[in-house]
Amino acid sequence: MGLFGVAFILITFGYIALEQRSRLIQRNEDDIRGTAFFLADHTARLLEVTDLTLKQAAALIDGQEWDRAGASKTLWQQLRAVREALPYIEDVWLNDATGRLRMTSMQFPAPPSNAAGRDAFSAQVAADQGLFVGEPIIGHVTKAPTFMISRRLQRQEQFDGIASVTVSLSYFYDYWAKLRLPKGGRVALLRASDASVIAQYPPPPDGLSFAPIDKAAFDAALSSGPQAGLYSFISMGDERLGAYRQVGAMPLYISVSMPENAYWTPWFVQTRLYGAFALIALLALLALTALASQQFREQAANAALLERQVAVRTGELRTETAALEILNRTGSALAAELDIGRIIENVVDAGVDLTGAQFGAFFDGASLNGEGDSGRYQTEKSRSAFAGLPIHDLCGPAFTEGRTVRLENIAVGFGPDGTPYIQENPPGAAQIRSLLAVPVLLRTGDIHGILVFGHEKPGIFTERAERLLAGLTSQAAIALENGRLYGKAQSEIEDRKQAQKQQSLLIRELHHRVKNTLATVQAVVGATARSASSIDDFYHAFVGRIISLANTHTLLTEAVWQTASLREIMEKELKPYNDARGGRIVLNGPAVDLPSEAAVPIGMAIHELSTNAAKYGALSAKGGQVIVSWDAEPADEGVRLKLLWEERGGPAVSPPTRQGFGSRLLHRVLATQLNAKVETDFNPNGLRVSIDAVLKQGQFPNTPV
Repeated sequence: MGLFGVAFILITFGYIALEQRSRLIQRNEDDIRGTAFFLADHTARLLEVTDLTLKQAAALIDGQEWDRAGASKTLWQQLRAVREALPYIEDVWLNDATGRLRMTSMQFPAPPSNAAGRDAFSAQVAADQGLFVGEPIIGHVTKAPTFMISRRLQRQEQFDGIASVTVSLSYFYDYWAKLRLPKGGRVALLRASDASVIAQYPPPPDGLSFAPIDKAAFDAALSSGPQAGLYSFISMGDERLGAYRQVGAMPLYISVSMPENAYWTPWFVQTRLYGAFALIALLALLALTALASQQFREQAANAALLERQVAVRTGELRTETAALEILNRTGSALAAELDIGRIIENVVDAGVDLTGAQFGAFFDGASLNGEGDSGRYQTEKSRSAFAGLPIHDLCGPAFTEGRTVRLENIAVGFGPDGTPYIQENPPGAAQIRSLLAVPVLLRTGDIHGILVFGHEKPGIFTERAERLLAGLTSQAAIALENGRLYGKAQSEIEDRKQAQKQQSLLIRELHHRVKNTLATVQAVVGATARSASSIDDFYHAFVGRIISLANTHTLLTEAVWQTASLREIMEKELKPYNDARGGRIVLNGPAVDLPSEAAVPIGMAIHELSTNAAKYGALSAKGGQVIVSWDAEPADEGVRLKLLWEERGGPAVSPPTRQGFGSRLLHRVLATQLNAKVETDFNPNGLRVSIDAVLKQGQFPNTPV
């Protein structure tokens, strides 16, 4: 028995040593696999947020010229705010199509720099590479080890430059330093195309001299497992075992490697410990032989009990692990999602998976009595059965008070005597028995909506399901708030763009109108001076014409320099000459809006006719009368205006001996500016003037600011 015991102990010791070696190797492989998965997921999230950041930066300069955008301190402040929100981003850069740096969050104005030689720039020139990660570099401006992540800018389908960020390698070093790696372990972020190392921990002394990756071994591993796997390679004369994991859907990988013999030291320590135990076991073998039989029976019973407990705990752990994975996956999806519809779909799908429900749906305030906004159903029968339920009545506290409602069997009814019974549906029809309704509460306390889940079996939902859904709805509330804020921000950005565009147009119009006004005043001064016989005549004639011009400009200003009403121009000029009964001035005609190009000359013409009538014509006599009639009809280029000025009851009219300002205005200015046909009849009974002109649609002039 002694020899048998010695042989048994030695065999057991050897077996344990070999088994421990295998376990250490397997544990190391599992550790580097898990680390690679964790770091790849972390990096993928960073790149998703980086992509959103680049899109925001591109949206800031969308539609603007580079020179104007580069000189805008407001844009720089917005760009700096984007950069300060992300700790791992060193700076945000905007380069034009030549590679010239136009704006950077680092300083304002941007320092002289050119990125044409960077691969993050040259890769985007020929075609859109999406989110492109460049090789590690020493920054032109920062002089620090970093790498660039770029996105292509386009204007009218043409390359217009890049928006990029530089990511500090120190961020990855600080983060990766927190990991527990095997002795000699190494972490690397590399590109699949050329196995170029982007970042590596432990970092090299100069920040960029990374240990190389065996590209042939890595490519061979990718051919069998494109997303994740293990591979052996030689780096700097050292045989290493590496685990790799793809970063999202990008051509990037996280590689975690260790020396092939990394297990040796812990295995030697444990083997030495097991050897000491074996020696003690040899010495105590004789003493333990007598108790072996009894202890064996006790150990067998304990092992069976432990196995049952382990099986129970393992099942619970698997269930919790699956729930945690669902929550983590949903949290990651919600963090990167801004579309409210897709947020609700993700939350409903996650809720169905967490609770084991056969269907789930989301209700908001507009659909409390109907089918859910977004639902997931196993069969069409369950969809129709759910649509027939009075959800608002069954889950009222969730809708009105924001409380969770859990119903274990809604198919239970009560007879006239209070006896409960099961309400059965017709054969083949779906029956809903279990219901769980959880409100989605925003930070303001408002109820954004209700998540409702159901099952055909009673008592399916538990308190654990309520707790899981409480955490899920908290994540959903934050994501919905972010989606709403994003939508409001996009709307505000669009409103600001429209306001800036309108302001620019109004400024150009103002410049154009000021030039025209000055030219008109200059012409009035010259014409008045030529026709005036004295300084006093010049003053009164000039002031009257300037007042007429001001009245017309007032009407144009009220219409934002677009149109002026013909009737209002007539009333402003002729109202002072009317009597209390309103019989001296007669205005007949439809509503006509004169474009700004026609309002000024026509207003001046009416002023000259009114002044002439007041001095020499019908308005100079007590019983005199002025009748102005007009008509408007569509024409090929706009609206044809036919206007007739008639004077009655005034002094006898005779042709003038010389041509004054009014005559030149009627026959020259109107003909030149409006291409109008003007006819003057000096009838002894009263002056008659007819004007026939086509009013073209006014537009903003393309005058540079």
